[in-house]
Amino acid sequence: MKVSVSYSPPDNSFWQQYTQLWTNSIGRSPFQAPHLLQYYSSQLNEPPAIVQCHIGGELMSATFFKQGKNEVNFLSDLKTDHNSFVIDRRCTPEQIKTFFSLFLAKVQEERWALLLNNQPMWAPYMAFFEEALQESNLFSEHLPYSVCPIIEADSPEDLFDRINSSREFRYRVNRLKNQQQAVFEALTDDLDLDGWIDQFCDAHIRRWDDTPTPSAFRDPERILFYKGCLQAWQKQGILVRFSVRTGDQRIGFVVGLRQEDTIVHHNTTFDPDFKKYSPGIAIIHFMAEWMMAQQMHILDFGDGNESYKYSVANKEHELSRIFISGNSNVSFILKTKLIKSVRNNPKVFEFYRSKVKPVAMQLWRLK
Repeated sequence: MKVSVSYSPPDNSFWQQYTQLWTNSIGRSPFQAPHLLQYYSSQLNEPPAIVQCHIGGELMSATFFKQGKNEVNFLSDLKTDHNSFVIDRRCTPEQIKTFFSLFLAKVQEERWALLLNNQPMWAPYMAFFEEALQESNLFSEHLPYSVCPIIEADSPEDLFDRINSSREFRYRVNRLKNQQQAVFEALTDDLDLDGWIDQFCDAHIRRWDDTPTPSAFRDPERILFYKGCLQAWQKQGILVRFSVRTGDQRIGFVVGLRQEDTIVHHNTTFDPDFKKYSPGIAIIHFMAEWMMAQQMHILDFGDGNESYKYSVANKEHELSRIFISGNSNVSFILKTKLIKSVRNNPKVFEFYRSKVKPVAMQLWRLK
């Protein structure tokens, strides 16, 4: 097994190998999809750092990172629900453990300070990663960050039955159909992709107008970036655009991403003029019906604990932040300990979450 770090722009040969790896990878994360990472790479001022693992000359793992001034993050941090290591599903437990040990040795050799956001603690490889981390001589800290509520059923039919059994969901669907002659859509091709995205962004802007967290889509550059992401997912064949339409007007939206037997409920919004009809709730019922036809039985609501998700979710997956550096990186270690102390103080953390973070996000968007 050989683990290396590349700082050169990936060539076509690499992307062909990576595409095969991702196709055979554990979980096949949509946030590590080849076309998406190619697009993300094009947004950087310098090439991403790619940690590659070869076994017998075959690429068995590849993880993309972007380098900041003081720390290194997953490239997929640019837009994600969860950041995953891409590992071939044929790897044995021993090989996975060895990979992570060699990966951490490279982190120390490269003198990286890693801030790994949105780490899916349910990933099958995570226990091996944590074991290798404990055995290394690196500084590390693991902090709870967020959650991914999901609804998981024994079969696609059971998933639909669980959601269809809710009187609230059936009422919202019937009310839209009877009073607004609404039509539900699941678009898997590129038909009117740009127009759909423009309608999504317009609704999102109006939905969050006059709130403490106005929409990032007020910035035209964010709309262009968002279009690039959805175009990449569409090119990969994993994008499903769910929407509710009345006439020519779409009033509810969900960006769905295929992940094996799962749909990731990635982004959602609705037209505030139709708030009383709850199109965002009604569309979940339609998604479950569509998933039943596609033989999919897990709906992952993505990052965040919004209350509407728990109306149907029956499980909650943990997302964590993992901080890793050499023991001599005093500034990174002190920063980590400060973050931990804030996180462990409910009053201070709530002040940060409700007051400081929204202002910081607005300033970031103005950059």
